[in-house]
Amino acid sequence: MRRLTTAPVLILPDAKEPFEVYCDASKMGLGGVLMQKGKVVAYASRQLKTHERNY
Repeated sequence: MRRLTTAPVLILPDAKEPFEVYCDASKMGLGGVLMQKGKVVAYASRQLKTHERNY
């Protein structure tokens, strides 16, 4: 439970190193994580709008 209540620590990206992108989608939203060397560079997520859910 501690991981859900503490702020995430992000690293600065190194353009010379490879990146990993993990993404997922459902009927209600989208989410993704950009990682490098097993550490998080950025998180992104959002809910889909009504017209996007119908697409």
